Amino acid sequence: MAELDNQPTGDLAADPRVHFIEATGRWAYTADDGIAYEFDNAQGAWFPMYNEQLIESQQSIYGGPEGVDENETVAPPSENKKRRKVYTSNEPAADVVAKKSKPAQPKKKPITSVYVTGLPRDATVEEMEEVFTKCGVIMEDISTGKPKIKLYQDNEGNFKGDALVSYFKEESVALAVNLLDESEFRVGDKSTVMRVQEAVFKEKEPSASSSNPAEKKGGNLHDKKRVQKKLHQLQRKLDWVDDEKGAKADKFSKIVILKHMFTHEELEEDPALILELKDEVREECEKLGEVTNVILYDKSPEGVISVRFKENEGAVACIARMNGRFFGGRQVTAEVFDGKTKYEKSSMKESEETEEETQARLEKYAKWLESEEAKAGTVGGSGVADMKVDEV
Repeated sequence: MAELDNQPTGDLAADPRVHFIEATGRWAYTADDGIAYEFDNAQGAWFPMYNEQLIESQQSIYGGPEGVDENETVAPPSENKKRRKVYTSNEPAADVVAKKSKPAQPKKKPITSVYVTGLPRDATVEEMEEVFTKCGVIMEDISTGKPKIKLYQDNEGNFKGDALVSYFKEESVALAVNLLDESEFRVGDKSTVMRVQEAVFKEKEPSASSSNPAEKKGGNLHDKKRVQKKLHQLQRKLDWVDDEKGAKADKFSKIVILKHMFTHEELEEDPALILELKDEVREECEKLGEVTNVILYDKSPEGVISVRFKENEGAVACIARMNGRFFGGRQVTAEVFDGKTKYEKSSMKESEETEEETQARLEKYAKWLESEEAKAGTVGGSGVADMKVDEV
């Protein structure tokens, strides 16, 4: 039954990879691919260990054969599971039987999918993935490795604007609903406003094909091993493979990129606008969460300002509030920093500035000061006194 040639054999107690689990009375070890196995003494073979709730929930996401409505989940087939260990009890047999007869409360499967409506009829899976991956890792099809995104079609085979997106983590569902519901699928196109809701599944009767216990048990074991391997791969992807990348992913999730906040012409006309914009953005964003840093990238053609929040919730709220709003006659886009794009801004180090750039900057600043003094002089009296009066 073992799939790997290097699985522990012989004296298991002497193998450093193997440990004994007191609760089950079995030996266990973790293979190189991250899958945990336990040794069945009766059959003399290694078998995978499972997290039943997680695997069952992901199996329901993967779905069944073609033609099955993906709005419904297949009810888990009933199986007579053997006890791995018999525990003794001092209670009378009648009491034990009475306790066993009580129906067990069914485990509530986590909802990891969102149902999307109002999509443009020419939307593609690739486009859907680009939009919805902002909220978390999207589940992959166990057979093809492609993102688990279902575009629903009408009787004529045409996309009807509805889709199902399945995530790896339950938390991504709430984030997608809060962030993407009633937002523009294509930013700037008001005709593409979509609705994003938590997917609601209906229980489905077991199919006749699962009536053979032997086939059912063998098929489930094979499917579970494939699902567990896929889950392990997705977990590695979610964790960015190592701790260093994981730390970066967490850091980037707190940074919001605001685009179309200014133009180069506006900054050239008013050098003080840089500080004013930063203060204004910080003041607005601090209503949504604690802000640790605001950077204005004055050389970016897209008019970019980045806002770093202390907590992820602040970044999520900022995107929900800012994305699609108009600022200075321009529509702002707000998104989580992808960790890759480089935005340009003026360096404060003189060593990185040429003499011509330094001279031009000083002359521009001098002209701006002269214009401000001239404005203050037209009001009357000293410029300083007038400014104080205006502030009061």
